[in-house]
Amino acid sequence: MKKMKYLTWFLIVPLMAGMILTNCKKDDDPPPPTPTDFTVLDALIVEAQALHDGATEGTAIGEYEAGSKVVLQTAIDAAKAIRSTPGATQAQADATVVNLQAAMDEFESKKITEIAPENLIANWLFNGDATDASGNGHHGVLEAGHVNWGAGVVVPTEDRFGNAEYAYRFEDGGNIVISQDPSLNPPDLTIVTWINLYDTWAHSYFISNDIWNCWKFQIQDANKPFFTRKILKDDGSGENAWIDKDANTGILENGVWTHIAMTFKSGEMVFYVNGVEAMFWDDFPTGTPVDPNPLVDICIGQALPTGVYTDIPDDPYEWKEWLGFLKGSLDDLKMYNIVLTGTQVNQIYTWEVANVVE
Repeated sequence: MKKMKYLTWFLIVPLMAGMILTNCKKDDDPPPPTPTDFTVLDALIVEAQALHDGATEGTAIGEYEAGSKVVLQTAIDAAKAIRSTPGATQAQADATVVNLQAAMDEFESKKITEIAPENLIANWLFNGDATDASGNGHHGVLEAGHVNWGAGVVVPTEDRFGNAEYAYRFEDGGNIVISQDPSLNPPDLTIVTWINLYDTWAHSYFISNDIWNCWKFQIQDANKPFFTRKILKDDGSGENAWIDKDANTGILENGVWTHIAMTFKSGEMVFYVNGVEAMFWDDFPTGTPVDPNPLVDICIGQALPTGVYTDIPDDPYEWKEWLGFLKGSLDDLKMYNIVLTGTQVNQIYTWEVANVVE
């Protein structure tokens, strides 16, 4: 009997110990780790790789600065390495998402959105205002036109893509005035814009720097872009010359948005229509551009700022019918202090014909 009792305890004690150990394990062991969620990282890697593969390095608008793709690919490869590392934690995955997104943002900042930005004097986008987007501070002020034209105004209108209030229509002399500044009369000059005429007129000025006393850009009676610049001839004569040239075969169609450009340097003037050279001129004297009257501001949409016109007979700024105004709309008007090449003008046109400029 005594032996049986000992035997029973001998069997029960190990069993109870096992139960105790089992219960302790269930209660005290930490739970298994949560699997790392790579969903966001995986999607971002795919997006980054597509961005990289679809990008082209170069110097044209829409291309990326040389070397930028290598930097982005390095970031993508680093992200892929973390993704394939056994035991990578959620913290590592999240940090990799942040790093890769930063690399993508940096890559996008290397995208070329403007030709020769270092030579851009002014860039009026007309996206709801007359702010100069070049950063040079040549902001415009909207003014009513001369009473003899009807004291018209500048009206926000649709751009070439149909976006409301992303361009300006100039009615009855309504104009934009930009404060006079020496930087707006460089020896080498390029003017680029989109224009949409609603009527044909020989005196359809769309940007003027003291009219023919300095330079002016207008559309003449055959709907050809027409540029005038006053120079001091360099032949030692001390005489001035007025260079008056038009786009020859570059004729604009009313009611159609058209991209035009003009480049000027001593002895040469070139016109472009829709990114293609329309006329090259070199049959005029060489010389130095003459400075404007410092009291006469730049005017967009009218030959002169409204307050400059006078009613004094024979005054240089006496109101005359030929000191007219633009009968049309403008968008994305740019000025450069260099002569852009035909390739550069075409790059601007090719980009802007397919993209809204913000």
